Amino acid sequence: MESNQRIGHGEAHAKLILLGEHAVVYGQPAIAIPVNLLKMHVTLTKIRHGQFIEDSDEMRRRLELMEDDFEGIRQLILRLLLKFGEENMPFSLEIDSNIPRGRGLGASAALATAITKAFYDFFDSPLEDKELLDFVNFSESIVHGRASGIDAATVNSDKPLWFVKDQGMETIDIEMPGLLVIGDSGIHGLTSQAIATVQQKLRENKAEAEANIERLGDFVKQARGILTSNKVYGLGPILNGSQEILENLGVSHPKLDNLIDAARESGALGAKLTGSGLGGVIVALAANATDAIKISQALAKHGAQNTWIFSL
Repeated sequence: MESNQRIGHGEAHAKLILLGEHAVVYGQPAIAIPVNLLKMHVTLTKIRHGQFIEDSDEMRRRLELMEDDFEGIRQLILRLLLKFGEENMPFSLEIDSNIPRGRGLGASAALATAITKAFYDFFDSPLEDKELLDFVNFSESIVHGRASGIDAATVNSDKPLWFVKDQGMETIDIEMPGLLVIGDSGIHGLTSQAIATVQQKLRENKAEAEANIERLGDFVKQARGILTSNKVYGLGPILNGSQEILENLGVSHPKLDNLIDAARESGALGAKLTGSGLGGVIVALAANATDAIKISQALAKHGAQNTWIFSL
């Protein structure tokens, strides 16, 4: 590599939907929080020949031969190349990430964000927030269907976000000493199937399903006041109540249920799945660091593939 060779860098972090998953699709609010200890780094370099993507698993793929799982990213890169008038530019795009894919932690949105930032950095072009969100949501809509925008916004935010579909977002200043423990089931979440499951519930018993969705929204509204008033013990029942509704909607999973039970039995104030469900991760609330470590150990003992502890 030449010492004066241009390089573009981009970074983003993971996200976690604390409350409101699924209900947010139907106009209820959701609260999403950044997970800064899980990061996505992208480096864009111009090379002599070819267009390659290289990830932290040491896999090297030609852009035109990427798997279907990466179609959103492939289309994003093509759009960015077109944006800068360099459709045929040979490049290497290196991905370094510790965000697990397919777990509801925003890995695809973080990757799209970091790639977009890397291209703008490479071409030394200013990037407005709206333009960034447009590119990321373009990619996300290919990956997941119509994107709500909550993932794209949270992976680029330093603060928790309050989100209502078609009404924009606002940041929340959380004043709470509790810690969150994430437990990875090791199972890929099934977003499209989970969405279809909720839709089926609505067809089978519309009144009951709509009542459950409204209750999820009510929990989110209650949580906002608790999060901003240092009432950590008030949040636990809301997490537990939300999990009960998500189970009724059919989007939990036996392994998630097992991890949630383990977290509660080891001292969690509350625990629930996060994201689309049918796999993915759970989140548990701990009152202090000692409890968080105990919960993390219990999750590992009960089969969690990985755990992470971070403050609210």
